[in-house]
Amino acid sequence: MPDWHDWLPAVQFWQLEVLLAAVVVLSLLELPALARAVDASGRTWAGAAAAGATALALTIGLAPRTNRILYDELIYQHVGQNLADRGRAETCNDGTVADGRLQCRLTEYSKHPYGYPHLLSVVYRAAGVDERHAWTVNNITAGLLPVVVCAVTVLLFADRRAGMLAATAAALVPQQWIWSNTAAVEPTAALAASLAVLAAAWFARSGRTRALVWTVVAAAWACQFRIESVLVVPVAIAIALIGRQAWRDVRIWCAGAAGALLLAPLLLHVIAVSGQSWGAPTERLSLAFVRDNLSVNGPFYLTNLRFPVVVTVLAAAGVIARRRQAVAWAVVAYFVLFWSIYLSFYAGSYDHGADVRFSLLTHPPLAILAGLGASAVAGRIRWPAARAAVPLGLAASCVSFVPLVARVGEDGWQARADVAAAREFAALVPPGGVVLTHNPSMFLLFGVGAAQMSLAAVDPAYVSDRLGPRAPGGVYYHHNFWCAVSDPVQTRFCTEVRARFALDLVAERHVRDVRYALYRLRVPGRELASASSFLVPDVPVVPVHSCALTLFGFPGR
Repeated sequence: MPDWHDWLPAVQFWQLEVLLAAVVVLSLLELPALARAVDASGRTWAGAAAAGATALALTIGLAPRTNRILYDELIYQHVGQNLADRGRAETCNDGTVADGRLQCRLTEYSKHPYGYPHLLSVVYRAAGVDERHAWTVNNITAGLLPVVVCAVTVLLFADRRAGMLAATAAALVPQQWIWSNTAAVEPTAALAASLAVLAAAWFARSGRTRALVWTVVAAAWACQFRIESVLVVPVAIAIALIGRQAWRDVRIWCAGAAGALLLAPLLLHVIAVSGQSWGAPTERLSLAFVRDNLSVNGPFYLTNLRFPVVVTVLAAAGVIARRRQAVAWAVVAYFVLFWSIYLSFYAGSYDHGADVRFSLLTHPPLAILAGLGASAVAGRIRWPAARAAVPLGLAASCVSFVPLVARVGEDGWQARADVAAAREFAALVPPGGVVLTHNPSMFLLFGVGAAQMSLAAVDPAYVSDRLGPRAPGGVYYHHNFWCAVSDPVQTRFCTEVRARFALDLVAERHVRDVRYALYRLRVPGRELASASSFLVPDVPVVPVHSCALTLFGFPGR
C-alpha cells in the first residue's frame, strides 16, 4: 500500500459526503421541472408510483429478508459503521465499540468501493448502527427504481405509455425482489446508475446547464458503488450528447474536467487495491472465461427460469420498433456494457455462487426497452379496453417465479448459520470483551469488540500484552465457518489459537453437521467469567462442503 494509505480513507469519506450532498441538492432543484416535462397532469407519475409500490410490496412480502452473499454484506455495513463513527473508509482488524461508537486500533483498506457503505453511514448517523437499516435501504431502492425507469423512458422517447409499461417491467423482475431484501450492493448500484442516466436524459431534453451539472455529479456518484459502475459514464455521455455539437459547447468541456476531478479519488482506490487477488485462483480477467460465462449469461434471459423471458421478448420488440432512433441504441449499449463486462471475469457466470446478482445492473435498460416493445404491441390493439391485456400479461408471466423468490436455497447456508450463531454469541460477551474471529466486521457491527484471529495465531503475545489489558470483559475465541473450510491458511489460525491457549466453553450451536462455538481464553492475570466454565482442550474440525466458498472472491464484493 502506498504512503497515501493514511489519508486516502479520509479523502474518500469527504468526497462521498460532497457527492451525495450535491446529488441530493441538484435532484431537488431539477426534479420539479423534470416532473412537469414528463407529465404535468400527474397520471404517468401515478402509474409509475403504483409500479414502485408493487415492487416494494413484492420485495417485502415474497422475498425472505436474509443475507445471500456473506460475509460481504456485513463488511459493507461495517465500512458504513466506520464512515459514520470515524469518518474513514476502511475496516477494523482490532476494534471496540464504546458508548455506541466504533474505535479502531488496527485498520485495513477495504477493496470494496464505498458508495453503498457511505449511503448506509448516513442512515446510521440518523438512526443508529443497526444491520436492519441496510435491508430497509434496499427495500426503498426497489420502490424507487420503477419510477426512475419510467421517467427515463418518457424523457428519451416521449411515450408516456411506454414509460408506465417500462415501470411495470422493472417492478416485476424477480431477481430484483430477491436482492432488494438483502444487504447486497447491487440494488443501490443499479438505482444510482439509472439516476445518472435520468440526469443525462433530462439534459438532453432541456439543455439546462444545471441539468448538465446534475448529470456529471450523478454519474460520478454512481461510479462509487461497484468498480464496473464506471460503465455508466459512456452511457450518460452518449445520451446527453446525442444530436449535439459537443466540441462547440464550452459547458461540455468544463463538465468533462469536473467529472475527471470528482473521479480522481476512485482512481486512487483502484490503484490501491489493484494488487489484490480478489479470491481468484489464477487470473482475474481472461478471454478464456468468456465461453463458459457466455453459455450461462446468454441463455439466462431466454430460458424463463430466473428471468422472465417475456421481458426479453418485449425488449427485442422495443429495439425493432425504435431501431431508427439513435437513443434506442444508446439504451441497448447500456445493457450490453453491463452484461458483457462479466464475461471475462473468473467469477462472472450468473451460476457462480450468488453472482446472479450481477444481472441487476442490466435490468433498467431491459425494462426501458421492454416498455417500448409493450407500447408498440399495445398500439396495435384496436380496442382501448383490450390494451390492459399487455400489462396484465406481463404481470401474469411473473407469477411462476414466486416459488423461486420465496425460497432461500442451500447456497451459503453454513455462512448464514454462522452469522445467526454469532448474533447469539455476541449477546453473551460482557461489556469490554473482545472476540478473536475471522470476521471482526460482524461482531463490531453487533456492538462487540473484535480482532482478527490471525493476530493471536501469529503472535500470542498480542493477546497477553495488548488485548488482555484493555479487555475487562475477557478475550474470546470464535469457532466459526472459516475454521472448518478446506483452506489450510484459514483453518491454521483456528488450530494455532486452540494449541496456544487454554479455552473454556461459553456456548455452542449445532446446525446440521456443523458446529459453531464461543470460548473464553485463559489470559494470564484474568479470572474466568464464570465458575461453571470448563476446559475444552481442543475443538474438532467439522468438514464443511466446499460449495460455500463459491460465495466469495469476485471483484468488488
